[in-house]
Amino acid sequence: FFPMHYGFDHYFGLPYSNDMLRPEASDGKRVIPLMRDNKVISLWSEDDEDQMTRLYTEAAVKFIQENRDHPFYLYLAHNAVHFPIHPGPAFRGKSGHGRYYDWVEEIDWSAGQVMKTLRDLHLATNTLVFFTSDNGPWLIHGKDAGTASPLYGGKGSTWEGGMRESTFAWWPGYIAAGRVSDAVCGEIDLL
Repeated sequence: FFPMHYGFDHYFGLPYSNDMLRPEASDGKRVIPLMRDNKVISLWSEDDEDQMTRLYTEAAVKFIQENRDHPFYLYLAHNAVHFPIHPGPAFRGKSGHGRYYDWVEEIDWSAGQVMKTLRDLHLATNTLVFFTSDNGPWLIHGKDAGTASPLYGGKGSTWEGGMRESTFAWWPGYIAAGRVSDAVCGEIDLL
């Protein structure tokens, strides 16, 4: 079920959701395999998860730089802000609203790095960017879950708070700034 078996040329990330880590280390801590393409390149302790957003961002920027001269498709699926919550050291305490929102700040930084790279390489008018999420907040985790307010519900529910996600589309010269659409779509539409 890995991405390279479904048409992707390269892959960098975890082979499964980061909340499914299993104990393997001698100290009893959960470990997670980090993969490049179809090969495990290292095993990370759960204590290292706070580095994942930075690593994903660096890999995404490098991919854009290496592929700037021909069409590319980059699917950047962070494990942030999925439970367990692990904001990077530079973002801990930054939001003033707790760990979850600190990690949101880090995702904002990551998206900014990708957008800056597109602008710096003069790819902005030739690149369609979508920013979205797969579901609403995982409410059973309390303050580490975020909120869907004013919508009702969250992850795992069929209420709007679990399924209705904001999506931002950016394509200078093609999508007018400030335009709003109430059209219904799903992530499968993007694929």
